[in-house]
Amino acid sequence: MRGRLATALLFMCVVSIAAACTANAGAERAARPAAEHTATPRIVPSGHTLGAPGCRPASPVTVFDGFIPQVQGTGHGATLWGLLMFPRPLPARVGDREKIVWRMTGTASPLTLAAIGPDGKPHRLLWGPAFHTGSNFDKPGDEWGAGYLFTEPGCWDLRAVRGRATADVWLTVIPRSHQP
Repeated sequence: MRGRLATALLFMCVVSIAAACTANAGAERAARPAAEHTATPRIVPSGHTLGAPGCRPASPVTVFDGFIPQVQGTGHGATLWGLLMFPRPLPARVGDREKIVWRMTGTASPLTLAAIGPDGKPHRLLWGPAFHTGSNFDKPGDEWGAGYLFTEPGCWDLRAVRGRATADVWLTVIPRSHQP
C-alpha cells in the first residue's frame, strides 16, 4: 500500500509540474534569449536568424513562459518549435537523457523524427514521437514528445518530417566533462 501511495503522489507531482509549465495559454509571451545557453544564438526581436547546417549558426533558443528554453527550427513547408525539457541548464551534454516537446505544422500525417549526429549518421531516439492531445505550448501545429540521448559532442541535426514538409533544429552538444 505504501508503494502505491508513493507512486500516486509522484504521479500527481509530475502532473502538477507539467500543468504549471503550461499555464496561461492565452497570454502573450515575448521571446527572450535563454540565459543558460552558452552557444551564441543569433536572435533578432522581430525575426530570428534560423539555424543552419553545422550549427553555423545553431538554431535560435529563446524562453517560453519565462523559464523553459524553446528552439525554433528551420522549416521547408512547415514550422517547427521545440520545448527543451532538459534536466540541466543548456547546452545539452553528452550522455544526458533529454526530452523535447515538438510542435510542427504540416499535413495531417504522422510526425517522423531523426537525430543525426555530428558524424552524419542517424541515431535512435530513446522514445517517441508520442502524440500529445493538448497543452498550452502556444506554437502552431500538432504536438509530440520525444526522448534523445546525445552520444558525442558537436552539432546535432534534429530533423522532423510530416508528409512532404521538413524542418531541422541544429543543436550544439558539449562533452559531459564540460561545466558551463
